[in-house]
Amino acid sequence: MINMEEQERDIINAAVGLFLKYGIKSITMDEISRQMAVSKKTLYRFFKDKQELVEKALETMLEQQKCTIDGVMDKGLNALEELFEVYNHVNEMIKEHNPALEFDLQRTYPGLFKRMREQHRSNIFQATERNLLKGKSEGYYRKDLDAAIIAKLHVVRLENFMHSDIITIDELHSKKFFKEVFKYHLHGVLSAEGLNYVKSNYPEFLKK
Repeated sequence: MINMEEQERDIINAAVGLFLKYGIKSITMDEISRQMAVSKKTLYRFFKDKQELVEKALETMLEQQKCTIDGVMDKGLNALEELFEVYNHVNEMIKEHNPALEFDLQRTYPGLFKRMREQHRSNIFQATERNLLKGKSEGYYRKDLDAAIIAKLHVVRLENFMHSDIITIDELHSKKFFKEVFKYHLHGVLSAEGLNYVKSNYPEFLKK
């Protein structure tokens, strides 16, 4: 017997993959039906229209990203171990970034775009501020830094370089580019103790 919850989850996950790869506009309910080898009647049993499926897919994407970051931050690592592990995960997320998805979303579902953007901003801000406060308490980050201000700057910086026409897709997806962005953040927050920790534990990261 088919589990209805599992089937709905499978459809949402399939939609996530298609939207990430092709954007939203070009993916119709017919295409999702074909890719999933299910009837359109089955799709409409779970979702009243494409907008509801888009909304569920985006919520799933954000929740998966948040769970990944929260999972790292709940491991009991110190702030720098945590930051480097998050860096690796975010680097992979950026490689999957498709500007067409956000462009289609903003143009076709502006209200949903605004809601998802606010949630995404909140997730990044909270994770960044939490790490900054932890690093301050451990002595790895500057005692005089303002965690809330730097967390907001980090959100703005990430948004800007992911939506800038100055930065090409190839640059955005390259390891070198995001590594430089990360180093920029890192050297802005490290204390002398933190810098020594990085030199001892991540020496390869400081190399060009």
